[in-house]
Amino acid sequence: MSGPVIAICGPPGAGKSTLAAALAARLPGAARLDWDDHETFTHQPPEAVEAWLARGADPGEIAVPGLAEAIRAAAARGPALLETPFGRAHPATAPLIDAMVWIETPRDLALARKLSALAARPGMPAEWLRGWLAAYARIVRPALEIQAARARPLADLVVDGESSPAALAELVQARFTSGG
Repeated sequence: MSGPVIAICGPPGAGKSTLAAALAARLPGAARLDWDDHETFTHQPPEAVEAWLARGADPGEIAVPGLAEAIRAAAARGPALLETPFGRAHPATAPLIDAMVWIETPRDLALARKLSALAARPGMPAEWLRGWLAAYARIVRPALEIQAARARPLADLVVDGESSPAALAELVQARFTSGG
């Protein structure tokens, strides 16, 4: 059995994980894969990320060790749901994606969701959160603009991030799977 690879894209806080969970509940045997489990780019010092932005922010420069292999293995077993910031804009994963969804979420709502998730993490040091907020204007915001400009146009479906997860999951399932 093999299934489609559906990339779920959007900025941090857009609802990628929430949509993936809702969709997985509707697709028996669906595997969930998260870009964040493979990338190490965001663990670099802010200066390295700023240098990447200054070079043009090529998503291909971001290594995601083991992600392509994990996608192939999951898709061989059934549907695979990939939570990713870049989808088809990332050359190492682009050929593996059958369908791409972009979650369009107002920036203030996405930021509020992201901050809420960060603040809820056990042991989250306040200094890390302050550092993330301090870097928002010079690093995070420009990176999000680049992400939207490069990834959103490659989506097969753009959905409203303010819609209910159940409604979005139903829409994505109907559009991209034979079980919809």
